[in-house]
Amino acid sequence: MKIPISRREWIVSGAAIPLALETASARAASTPPPYTLSINIEIMFPRTMPRPQRMEIVAAQGFRAYSFWSASEQEREAMLKVQQRTGLKCASISGTARAGSSTGLTKPGQEQTYLEEIKERAKIAATFGGAQPIIFVGQVQPDVPWETQRAQIVSGLRKSGDIAKEEGVTLVMEPLSTRPGQTRMALDTAAVAFPVIDEVAHPNVKICFDMYHLQLMEGNIATHLREGLGKGWIGLVQIGEVPGRKEPGTGEIDYAYILRVLRELNYKGYVDTEMGTSTTPEAAMELTRKMSLEN
Repeated sequence: MKIPISRREWIVSGAAIPLALETASARAASTPPPYTLSINIEIMFPRTMPRPQRMEIVAAQGFRAYSFWSASEQEREAMLKVQQRTGLKCASISGTARAGSSTGLTKPGQEQTYLEEIKERAKIAATFGGAQPIIFVGQVQPDVPWETQRAQIVSGLRKSGDIAKEEGVTLVMEPLSTRPGQTRMALDTAAVAFPVIDEVAHPNVKICFDMYHLQLMEGNIATHLREGLGKGWIGLVQIGEVPGRKEPGTGEIDYAYILRVLRELNYKGYVDTEMGTSTTPEAAMELTRKMSLEN
């Protein structure tokens, strides 16, 4: 004879957990996520493949957005034709070059060189429909007091934001990881970058929240993601596994949970797949799409 148990007892026993998880999963699958998946066409594809061809593959897979780093003027012209024909939107491009990765805004006397890079890339981003230029602010300068470097970063980012505003784009500053033995980038964690962006307080300067780099540098991704989106500091989210920088499920980051957080927070920007693949681009794209629909 079965002894009936109350609803409270049933929940406490743990029997309700699988059903609750199944219900939550079904609810997620029934509605698309608020964000838009963007396929980064750099490291996921063979380097020998022309970028316009990579874009064609992304469009054929049913995605609406893509991103790239940089390309020659001739290749950009071909890419724009594909973009116009397929309806793809460009989420982001590289917003700085040599200066952003070295002297940046941290070495005294180098600001103008940095701003010239911003001007050039902001114009390119504008031609691609307002793509977000991803920028770096330079390496830590060991012979310059940190207070001086930080003040230069804040001042330079405000000027950069004014340039971006003129072109109708928003810069996204990316905390970038460094390997052992390399000179560290000046803003390489969310904990350091968030207060700077808060002080800059420019509507055209946000954070590129690249989970691959942030997991390597500090972890605590979900907490920082909630804080950054809640305060309006994050303009772009990028994904990639650790280690390996490949598709979700090949490393240690719980991307199913992270995608549920983005859905919960109603993030409506781009989630950019700046990652490689352990199989094929098509398989990596489909896996990411499936995960985004199920979580």
